[in-house]
Amino acid sequence: MLPRHHIILGAIFSFLLFWLFSLTLLQASLIFLASILIDFDHYLWHIQKKKDLSLRNAYLFLKKLDKNPTKPLMMLFHTIEFHILIALLGFLWMGFFYILIGMAFHSIIDLLYFGKRNMIYIREFSLIRYLILKKKYPKKYF
Repeated sequence: MLPRHHIILGAIFSFLLFWLFSLTLLQASLIFLASILIDFDHYLWHIQKKKDLSLRNAYLFLKKLDKNPTKPLMMLFHTIEFHILIALLGFLWMGFFYILIGMAFHSIIDLLYFGKRNMIYIREFSLIRYLILKKKYPKKYF
């Protein structure tokens, strides 16, 4: 999904939570920012794979890749393990729970987007599963 769609949907979602549950501006902002910034792992993936720091090149490359996926991509911030880590950090600082809400919203939107296009296979959602499959089928997963 394009970043502008995540920005629009994240803004609507965080505003609704702000309004419905009387969240503070900080809490709603954490949800909104997390619903967008979770995609920073796409940029990190591009840097690792292409050795290129250009944000524009990363955007164009990933946009093209989304249209013609060849193998599952590991986006670390989108994994269930990373979500669990953020949830555990929520016991240290309540703000991480709001970050988790934004990340979970983003992940659900991604799942719906990929599911509608029969492309659920484009993303690996578990780091542990990815590492097991990468070891078992190295040419397919890396």
